[in-house]
Amino acid sequence: MKEIGSIAMDKNLYNEIVRYISELTLQRFYYLNLADDIANSILVSFMNSSTSTDPYEHTKDYIKSVFPKAVEDVFGYYQKLTLQYCLTKTKDHSVSEDISQEAIRQLLSSKNKINDVYSWLRQVTHNLICKHYQFKANEKDLHNLLYMETSSLQNVMESGTTIDIEGLDPIKKKEILASQEYRDYCAMLSFDSIKEYASSMNVSEKVAQKRKERVTRNIRSKILLAIGWEASREILSYNQYSAIQKFIRELLKMGCSGKDTKQSNKLYPKLTQVMNGIERIDDWGITMVDNCKFQLHIFHLNAEKQPIIATFYITLNERNHISVENCKKNEIIGVHPIPANILIPKEKGKSLWSYEKIISLLK
Repeated sequence: MKEIGSIAMDKNLYNEIVRYISELTLQRFYYLNLADDIANSILVSFMNSSTSTDPYEHTKDYIKSVFPKAVEDVFGYYQKLTLQYCLTKTKDHSVSEDISQEAIRQLLSSKNKINDVYSWLRQVTHNLICKHYQFKANEKDLHNLLYMETSSLQNVMESGTTIDIEGLDPIKKKEILASQEYRDYCAMLSFDSIKEYASSMNVSEKVAQKRKERVTRNIRSKILLAIGWEASREILSYNQYSAIQKFIRELLKMGCSGKDTKQSNKLYPKLTQVMNGIERIDDWGITMVDNCKFQLHIFHLNAEKQPIIATFYITLNERNHISVENCKKNEIIGVHPIPANILIPKEKGKSLWSYEKIISLLK
């Protein structure tokens, strides 16, 4: 099979690749919505492969050849996420490894449709931690805290607008009940329909629906922060999310035009340097590091098919104004091939979740 090379990814080719990956994923993982994650892994590999005269000619063959490795990478990432979450709760690496592996096994053996894999894994991992500490007398306090958070975590991540906070820690619950976000939420729920809600505010149903989305996002954000979430777009309130989106658009203008904004000229000359050459933002994430302080991460695959991650250390104040404290661009430094005379122990070079093991658990 010829290799597919460093090619220009036009819209038709992109759609064809994503469509075929989705078909393969649905065939193997009928109950799990993994198409986006597997597609992202394969697309990066595809765009970095060698040149062919016709990129359409061998696309399906290439995708079939790298599909097993992409599945291993995706489940390796899921394993890492669940392990990190366990460690924040248990502080025990051995226990966390066991729990994270069990969560992946339950994911693969599930016969229910799972659209949001990340939320499902977080919920199941949380439940497994509760179960682990349930019979440990010396960990009773931790178990009680986790148990109170469980119902709230499950409820807040489910679709719909009805949110129950009865499972929260009493102190956190009291803070939420006294908040403006909760009052707005209760006021919204007092109406039987979006039409009545719109009429009460003397606005159109379209505006009322937007208001409903704002209220729901604000209370969800407040609850997730109360139970300890730090790294997710969901922790942002409606206005915070809008401010971040606007800031990202401004960053993108810098990358496309190479021109500074007034803000960057006066205070942040590194912004333009970091954004230079970034023509689009393919993905982004955010982590709260302290009250009002965040790390914003943006991802870009440049014209040379090299991934670039830029990190911005920002402060988001009460008026949702963003100020940048620092920023940096993370690029690949180099590739270091392993000498032929060096042997790596098999257990060190073997994927924790091999493709064969993953497929075997689906049966």
